Amino acid sequence: MNLNKRVMRTALALAALAATGTVLAAEFQVANLNALYTTRSRADPVLGTGTDDEKLKTYQFEYFAGFKYGDVYVDAELFSGENVGGAGAGSFGGNSPNQSLLVFNPRLSLGKISGRNLAFGPIADVSLIARYERASYADFRSWNHGISFNFTVPGFAYFESGILRRNTNFYKGETLWRSVLMSKPFAGERLRFNLLALINGTGANGTEVFLRPELLWAIDAKGSFQAGLRYEIHRYKIEGQDYSRNSPTLMVKWTM
Repeated sequence: MNLNKRVMRTALALAALAATGTVLAAEFQVANLNALYTTRSRADPVLGTGTDDEKLKTYQFEYFAGFKYGDVYVDAELFSGENVGGAGAGSFGGNSPNQSLLVFNPRLSLGKISGRNLAFGPIADVSLIARYERASYADFRSWNHGISFNFTVPGFAYFESGILRRNTNFYKGETLWRSVLMSKPFAGERLRFNLLALINGTGANGTEVFLRPELLWAIDAKGSFQAGLRYEIHRYKIEGQDYSRNSPTLMVKWTM
């Protein structure tokens, strides 16, 4: 539990730092708090979010902002349930009712830094990227650095793909191919739909696909408060075996 507290404090500090660094010259910024609940959280060896009874509560903070020379993404999550991550996944080989995750992902746009238009064909911009991950599950830490490309693709509000050098506390020197896709949101009078897709490729687990469609209903007129369904789909290979998880999840979202 002390580790979870340290990770969450770090997440809040990074979020505050990101907000402080971008609010004065932010071209855009979005921050939201999410509360989620599912009864279909089967064991997930990579993310460590499975529970003994498959019931899982998740509390998530997300922050994304564009500023003068690039953009930054912060994701902090706390998972709560019965033996999250499985037996022995807690400190010193014990069980734990909580696990946590922190992601800090800044990028520097070469187009913005140089003052030149680097658009070519479907490529809209080129950036230097760093990605830092810290999870209490397996005491996981990773440092990733590389180059990423933003693409202009019909039907997508955001399409980024890059190649990074990946180092973790388990292995070093892996090449990570990573893509992030976000659909253009469908918005009715109150209904909101969007799709987030993460596609990663490494030598460790082959191609990993994580899909996260959300169907939400705006509670207030501005859409600051929404409630509905998030459906998580996770696919990858581990030790040569295919892994698959589908988790329908109730969700409440507050856009700050």
